[in-house]
Amino acid sequence: MNLIISTYLVLTSMGIFPGTGSEDLLTAAEVVERMKTELTCKWAKETVDTFKAGSPEQEITGVACTFMATVDVLKQAAELGCNLVITHEPTYYNHLDNKDLLKNDKVYAAKQAIIEENNLVVFRFHDHWHRTKPDGIYVGMIDKLEWRPYLIEGKRNVFELSGLTLAEVTDHMKKVFPEAIIRVIGDPDLVIEKAAFSAGAPGSTAHIRWLQREEINLVVIGEAPEWESLAYVNDASQAGLSKAMIILGHTVSEEAGMEYCATWMSSFIKEVPVHFIAAGDPFHQ
Repeated sequence: MNLIISTYLVLTSMGIFPGTGSEDLLTAAEVVERMKTELTCKWAKETVDTFKAGSPEQEITGVACTFMATVDVLKQAAELGCNLVITHEPTYYNHLDNKDLLKNDKVYAAKQAIIEENNLVVFRFHDHWHRTKPDGIYVGMIDKLEWRPYLIEGKRNVFELSGLTLAEVTDHMKKVFPEAIIRVIGDPDLVIEKAAFSAGAPGSTAHIRWLQREEINLVVIGEAPEWESLAYVNDASQAGLSKAMIILGHTVSEEAGMEYCATWMSSFIKEVPVHFIAAGDPFHQ
């Protein structure tokens, strides 16, 4: 008997949860429908925000929000008694969670075994968490960065950091994200005027457009190909044009947004516990 089933039976015997089929238990589909009503944006017909594993009709014993449904995250969800995992990024290694490449794949089989043994349901929550206002990822990340006091009024992600050097901003990032491998391009002594924060991987075009703005001389990003916006800012710095970039990594640049997602969901999902589980930076020194 797996952990989720045994935990559910114990709680049922204690009278904490009624028997199977009770109206007091939410299904995974009902949780998602409730999420939709709390968003400020309409639900798109074409979206990656769909169920990736398990049955939408599965009754839910707990919800786990995470940046990515890794093997370790799935195991932790089961240990916490959570059988619905809300993940921001793909479960199966590509944007559309296409499994064609994974036929007879040992990694896929190992992951599926954990999902099936623990009756887990996985739902991706990416497009609409970014589209709701304010963007849920940015709400969580700005607080994590401790930059809300510096946010320019009326702007989503531009900050007034006049007087701080690139080295000082970098030191702050290292304190906020002590486990992360943070990379920096630019003169450490550069005095930062305004900085833009660009979570995840919106593309190098977006990064370059921020850097082209005269008043912005630092962009903090998730990730990008090294031969695109990273090369652009490197050339700018070498040409003496007072531009810099801090690369946090995709996970580090968005994970706090899913921690905020757990807080957000806790405000309207009261029937079961809602937890945040960190996927963590996948890189090591």
